Formats: sequence, structure tokens, C-alpha cells
Amino acid sequence: MDRLTELMPKSCSSDLILACGGRSERMGENKLLMDIGGKPCILRACEAFDKCKYIERIIVSAPTDMQNIYGTALREINKPVIFVESGATRQESVLNAVKASNAEIICIHDGARPLISVAEIEKSIEDAYTYGSSIMCVPVKETVRLESKDESYSPPRDLLYQIKTPQSFSMRLYLYAVSMAKGDYTDDAQLLDAAGIRPHMTLGAYSNIKLTTMEDYYMINGLLHSKIRVGHGYDVHRLTDNRRLILGGVDIPYEKGLLGHSDADVLTHAVMDSLLGAAAMGDIGKLFPDSSPKYEGANSIGLLKEVVKALHENKCDVVNIDATVIAQAPKLSPYIDEMRKKLADAMQIDVSDVSVKATTEEKLGFTGSGDGIAAHCVALIERHI
Repeated sequence: MDRLTELMPKSCSSDLILACGGRSERMGENKLLMDIGGKPCILRACEAFDKCKYIERIIVSAPTDMQNIYGTALREINKPVIFVESGATRQESVLNAVKASNAEIICIHDGARPLISVAEIEKSIEDAYTYGSSIMCVPVKETVRLESKDESYSPPRDLLYQIKTPQSFSMRLYLYAVSMAKGDYTDDAQLLDAAGIRPHMTLGAYSNIKLTTMEDYYMINGLLHSKIRVGHGYDVHRLTDNRRLILGGVDIPYEKGLLGHSDADVLTHAVMDSLLGAAAMGDIGKLFPDSSPKYEGANSIGLLKEVVKALHENKCDVVNIDATVIAQAPKLSPYIDEMRKKLADAMQIDVSDVSVKATTEEKLGFTGSGDGIAAHCVALIERHI
């Protein structure tokens, strides 16, 4: 059995090593405590590890005077969180944490990378189990240039990678590399290079941004706050005598109206269902059952306002909607702008974000025969995490 085989992990049992030895104040404040979507950056960085099936403990290497502060920030974490004293260098800080671990694999991560995913962590650990090491990276997208006293050239871009974290290692392999190291390194993979061991490269996501500058802060929060969701709504009602025809909150002169428990505003109903579908909150039948006398003859624009209120309570905002009314008659084009305005006001968005179209089905089907009116709507919402 060769030396490298002896150093391979026997399982995927892992500890997270979080190196927090610095003060991280290049931006005027401790970046590990900066607000990322309503939570401290260090907490965001640990949440995915908390959900990872391979991670058993989180070991944080930090200055003594910061340990209680970081501990408070991490109080929502369910896995055991252990603190050790940081060292004078990053390598020393990581090693102090590694010595507190008895896991087969150590997973070293930057506390300033809050967008790491569970899938990336598990891939990193599984690759470390297979190859002994895993260096999370992404291919470089832009041409880079090397400039020194003796050289000036652009290396081939297809050979270059941007190194990220986590970096996962067999515990025994990492300690062997440390024992072989002749100097101090700012990157853990460099330890393996110094020991003559080629680390395995694991492709990750470009969104795994390190918080270093204010530009990074805006990008991270932008990615975190921009979870866009799409929903589709459809509704149909029968046309009948002795009923008002209300579409998009507009009372339209016509010989017939739509039959329903409420005002039967088929357009607004489709809009509501598209919004609820985008937010995975059910449908209007769940919120406003037609078995309830409370909603008999109800104004659908008023119900739309209640739907939007429920979306806001679930941290969702309406971005835009695109709706189509299918009716053989009456002609709806004179009323479209008024419908858009009423729907926009109810959803608290600009009228330019509301599209309403009308079409016929060339006398085909129940709408073409004048038996009913249907409506489709597609909605885009933004969910804040």
C-alpha cells in the first residue's frame, strides 16, 4: 500500500473549518457581520453546511474577543459549533481548527462566502472522499495578464481557474501536507502543491462570491433578493342573462354577464391564480371558497388586493403580469386601458407592468359560440429570502 492510499479518508464524515482569524474591516466594518438578506454574512455562510448530511460539527477559528460575537451570530445553527483560538496566519488558524477535529474529511470555507449551496458542499466532500482532496473552482471567463519584472504575457484562458471555497481534504492527507510544508501559505491547496500532491479540481458555481468589496456586497444581495418565480392562471365562466359583465374590475355594457359565486370577473380570477401559483400558495378556491356566503357577489378587485397582501406577507412582490381574455363578444378593446389601471392599482405596481389582451376563437368552442368567456394570465413575482 503506497503512502497516498494510506492517507485517503474512510468515509464522508466531515467537519466544517471556518477560518475567521482576521478582523475583515477593509470595508469599514467587520464583513462577517454585515447584513446579507437580513442575516449576518457568517450565518449565511454556515447555513448550507448546517443542512449538509456529511457535516457533523462547525469549528470556527477566531480571536478570543470575537468568539462570543460570532457565537451569537450563529445561534440559529443546529449542528454543534466549536470555537478555537485563531493564529497569527491563516494557515495557523486553520491548523488550530483542524487539530480540534476528528472527522475523516475537513471542509475549509471562507466565512465571507454566503452563497455556497448544499449541492456544492456535498460534491466537494464526495470528491475529497474519492480523490483525497477537492478544490472548488470555476473556469476563468476573462483574459488575464501576467506582468512582472521579467515577464509580460497572457496565459491561455482555457487553462486558468478561479479558486473558491470550500476546499475539502482527507484529514490525514492535510496533516501530511502540513508536515511537509516549508513555508506559510494563504491557500490550502498550496500545501498539497508543496508536498508534491496534485489537488483534485471540483467545478462550482460563479455565484459563490467572496465578500471583499462593496461591489461584492451589492452583487450578493442582488442575487439573494432576486429569486424570480413564474405562475400561470386560467379561469372560465358561463355567460348568462340578468348578470353584469365585469372584467378586470370594469363594468362592461353587454346583454349578458358571467355566472359565478362572486362577481365572476374571469380576468381578475386568472390574475389571482397566476400570482398564487407563482408563490406556491394554492389557488383562489382555497383562499375564497365558493361555499362561503362571505364571498357571495364579492368584488374580485377587492379579493385581488387580499391576494397581494398575502403575497407581501410571504415576502413576495408582483413584477408584472400578461393576461389574455378570450371572448367572441363584446368588443373589449375600448376597455383594456381601464382594466390595466384597475389591476395595476390593486397589485400596487405600475400600469406599464400590466398587459391585458383580448382575442376571439373564430367562433370555435364554448367561447366562440358565446356560451362563456375565458382568461389566461402569466405572472412574474420576486420572492425575497
